[in-house]
Amino acid sequence: MKAICFVLAAFSLALVSVASAEIVEAEPFAKTYSSCKALSPKKSGVQKIKVGKDTFEVYCEEGINGKGWLVIQRRVSVEENFFRNWTSYQTGFGDLKGNFFLGLDKLNKITALEPQELFIQLVDFNNTSRYAQYDLFSVGNVYSNYSLTQLGNYSGTAGDSLRYHVGQSFSTFDKDNDQSYVNCAAKFKGAWWYRDCLNSNLNGAYLGGNYTDPDLYGSGIVWADWKGASYSYKTVNIMVRPK
Repeated sequence: MKAICFVLAAFSLALVSVASAEIVEAEPFAKTYSSCKALSPKKSGVQKIKVGKDTFEVYCEEGINGKGWLVIQRRVSVEENFFRNWTSYQTGFGDLKGNFFLGLDKLNKITALEPQELFIQLVDFNNTSRYAQYDLFSVGNVYSNYSLTQLGNYSGTAGDSLRYHVGQSFSTFDKDNDQSYVNCAAKFKGAWWYRDCLNSNLNGAYLGGNYTDPDLYGSGIVWADWKGASYSYKTVNIMVRPK
């Protein structure tokens, strides 16, 4: 009988020991952050953030103009089609490690949570890089059709080709919210905060530098203040960061 009790006691101690080991080895609760700046990763790459009740993946850029930037749009090649409908731009599309648009719904939530600054990097096909930076940027909610509600002071080398679009709702070819008698998104093969119609079109077609076809005027990845409306850039990074 004593032998049986001893075995049972030893078995109970073993179970307690295993349970304790499992508790010790369990991973701690992962802390969530609402921005790449707060997250402060050691290198650029895909990370998860939590904005309000929503958790989603973003690309944190740590090598362009300092640290803490969250990329909301990137163009690096012709592979991804940016001539998309309203739902695609609302939810986002593409590959966070390549060409993508994060999504208007996420962009609204990010810019509504805390004041953001905006940085736009443009690279031409001679690999010359210029930028436009704004000290305040925000996008409205779905009821405003994700209007470009705020754009702060400009600094940079590319020129201010976004100011013309302040106050405008976002437009796609199937949801025309511009002030023109034509559908600017359909005409210029993109999706943007068109007015009548554009001074920039960074979601336009990837046309590979200079293009001379008059029917394509303004339809490329356009930032008119640098190279005009008949030039389509090689690389674009649009990024935000809490002020």
